[in-house]
Amino acid sequence: MKLECDVIRDLLPLYAEKLASPASSALVEQHLAECPACRAELEQMEKPVLVQPESQPDAPLLGIRKTLQKKSIRIAAAAVLALQGSFAALAASPQFAYDADTWAKLQDNVMEYSELPYLVQEYNPTYLNNQTTYQAGRDTKNAKEVQDKQYNQANDLYDSADNLRDQADQIEDYLAVPGMASAYASLMSASVMVEQNALKTQQSADASYRDSEMDRLDYMNSQDAVVVQVEAAFAAYNQVKKTIPLMEKSLELQELTLQMTQKRQQLGQATQIDVLNAQKSLQSLQSTLTQTKAGLQTQHQQLCVQTGWTYDAEPDIQDLPQADLGRIAAMNLAADTQTALQQNLSLQSNKRGYANMAEGSADKKNMDRTIKNQEQTIRSSMQTLYNDIMQKQTALQLADASLAAETQAMNAMQKKLELGMTTQMEYKSEEVSVLEKQIDKETANMNLQQAIETYEWALKGYMK
Repeated sequence: MKLECDVIRDLLPLYAEKLASPASSALVEQHLAECPACRAELEQMEKPVLVQPESQPDAPLLGIRKTLQKKSIRIAAAAVLALQGSFAALAASPQFAYDADTWAKLQDNVMEYSELPYLVQEYNPTYLNNQTTYQAGRDTKNAKEVQDKQYNQANDLYDSADNLRDQADQIEDYLAVPGMASAYASLMSASVMVEQNALKTQQSADASYRDSEMDRLDYMNSQDAVVVQVEAAFAAYNQVKKTIPLMEKSLELQELTLQMTQKRQQLGQATQIDVLNAQKSLQSLQSTLTQTKAGLQTQHQQLCVQTGWTYDAEPDIQDLPQADLGRIAAMNLAADTQTALQQNLSLQSNKRGYANMAEGSADKKNMDRTIKNQEQTIRSSMQTLYNDIMQKQTALQLADASLAAETQAMNAMQKKLELGMTTQMEYKSEEVSVLEKQIDKETANMNLQQAIETYEWALKGYMK
């Protein structure tokens, strides 16, 4: 029990601030249900600390930071080198963050769409850099201190402005004396300028102040963006990969076209220009296929690097899963819009910033307008995302029907070919048409699946 409690206590600060991975959170919650001592420690950690900000502004976070520092050391010491599947990166989480089966699945030589959030969390360089920067910032940054310093500067400037006014008041009764009127005007002008600088300094303090919750929200938003980008790259890779068979089949057809054109030339039914045009079309297809394969290889390398493999690894990248129509049926636009408004990380951060600003300041008024506009944008975006799903669902249904009709036509063409009632070239052309319809359907499925993902990311708080 002692070792397990030590492990859990290292995770408690991240769990308390909702920064732990799903697997780590589940591990903590399972332990808390059985361990009163750790529950008590978590409750103590979540209690506010009654300390005056000016004497120790960041006191509630000191214990957490010390624990995070300990945790970072333990994570570095316990990080696991993945030996399977050409993994070259160290896992960010310690070994106990996942069970053995989950680790084995994440570190095999298969890349699945459902694994991407975990692979990014463990191995993505941008994600890990963001994490390091965030944790380092929590240890070094004291926004309250910065704000207090700026407020003190503003107060000093206000005092200076007052002193200049006092000096002007002292000579106001002697304006008739030569030179006094000029001195009075200079003092009053200087006081106004200093006061303006004081106001700007105060406004800067209000605008620049960021508390730990704002940092956390912005951090989570940036991390979600990394996951979304990798998911989009996975989808793009799959979409390009699906076009390769069609291009190869089109190449076969064009090779056959060239052969037929050459035979027709020999029979005097085609010209040399016809042959040259057929050759040109073939070369163009060959070039396009080569370029597409090269681009696909680049996408493959980038995807590997972003998910923990070496650039030259050859993991088995699985197809994008089929769109789950049940997820569409469960959608409720009105309720989902309210969820998106409540969970939106950027909106929460702005609201927190608004609360930190001085009452009546121009920055606070501007932020109020920004928040209201952002809320309207989220409502509009949710409607757009929902409509997009409906449209893409219809597109998938149409693509499915079109593929069924084209497949039926190819089956009829095959029977004709067997009976000698059509040519090989005509049959090859029909094969290409079927492949085109298959790709249209797969593309429609990918589009719908991604539209669903985008909608559900909005429910979790991330919206582009």
